[in-house]
Amino acid sequence: MKNVVLFALLFFAVRALGQETKTNDLDLDFYGFVRNEFYLDTYKGLDAAHDQFYLVPLYVGKDANGEDINEQTSTNLSAITTRLGVRISGPEIFGAKTSGNIEFDFGGILKSEPTLLRIRHAYTAFTWTKSKLTVGQTWHPFWGGSIFPTVAGLNTGAPFQAFSRTPQIRYDIISGKFTFSGALLYELQYASKTIESSNYSTSNQAKRNGILPEVAVAIEYKNKDFTAGAGALYNQIKPRMTSTGTDGVFKSDEFIAGKGVMAYAKYIRNMFSIISKGYFGQNMNQITLLGGYGVASLDARTGAETYTNYTNYTALVNALYGKKWQAGLLVGIGDNLGTGKALYNDGTNKAKTCGLLPNVKGIFRVSPSISYNVSKIRLVAEYEMTTADYGIGAINFENGLYAETHKTTNNRLNFMMMYLF
Repeated sequence: MKNVVLFALLFFAVRALGQETKTNDLDLDFYGFVRNEFYLDTYKGLDAAHDQFYLVPLYVGKDANGEDINEQTSTNLSAITTRLGVRISGPEIFGAKTSGNIEFDFGGILKSEPTLLRIRHAYTAFTWTKSKLTVGQTWHPFWGGSIFPTVAGLNTGAPFQAFSRTPQIRYDIISGKFTFSGALLYELQYASKTIESSNYSTSNQAKRNGILPEVAVAIEYKNKDFTAGAGALYNQIKPRMTSTGTDGVFKSDEFIAGKGVMAYAKYIRNMFSIISKGYFGQNMNQITLLGGYGVASLDARTGAETYTNYTNYTALVNALYGKKWQAGLLVGIGDNLGTGKALYNDGTNKAKTCGLLPNVKGIFRVSPSISYNVSKIRLVAEYEMTTADYGIGAINFENGLYAETHKTTNNRLNFMMMYLF
């Protein structure tokens, strides 16, 4: 009930604001959609929002009869990703056209309380003739601008596609058909994982204590039928605030940095379009890509650790044909290439690792769909098969990988209806 009341108050407050500021050179454009999804899964997964945001099947082991515990069917019907936003166009300031965007949905705290209002976008933009400054929360540059998969699933191709909205300061320079971008970013809802237990492991504290903002640069070329882009990032975090050794508790001063690159392309011709994207890098779980890091050495006296990154890559292709009736296909692959240095053996043949499923060796997805688009209604039926190979048995401390793997597969049927406004 509180969510309904808050939603109503926000909606009418923004409408009232729009009525008051039309004479002050402000123009408000409301947009959004009502979205309902029915989905069936055959394997419990690493997910959020009551399984609606599904990444990969999650292997947790076998029961006493030798049966895979998470291999069971579940269904749900949900409208929590219904969305409301407002685009704001304002007066010229500093010689630039000003604009803003506020957008939210009911995704809330995606895992524990997925029915609360949550912020998606909240930024201000200054647009000059050949440049643009954006300050606030919006898509991470590795999202790829307008080049992202068109699918029914809320995951929008993740974890083969980067997925993160984050606080940032971004500057774009436009030169002919090229756009050059640079951004300084921190974290909010999509946060780097930390090896330290407690609430510290689920907040953005590791990034805040990493001091330096994440740095991302990108370049994009665009003409009528073809778009291509590439980018690179550098992200430093501090996995621990303290460490404990035989001599007591000590303040930690060890950092770890991840680097990554990405590239994408899109081609459009009549009713056909195709995109391809690829990511390669280390510890990029802040943008919902699998991977992480592990402990490379340990000082028994102080408990101080050093770390080594896992290196992962993913690639996808997404093709679409049609307009009113539209057929689509997404294919994605990914692989874990292991750690840069050997992992520390604690004496019990166990390694300490952290991240977004660093024990997964490979992932694969194929997802065909058919949609019907008429006026403000979009109906989609989609089949999504996602597999993940989990390392089992003994770990190889030299590269952080496993000699044996256990394949898990989820089959998802998704029926989605959107009413856009």
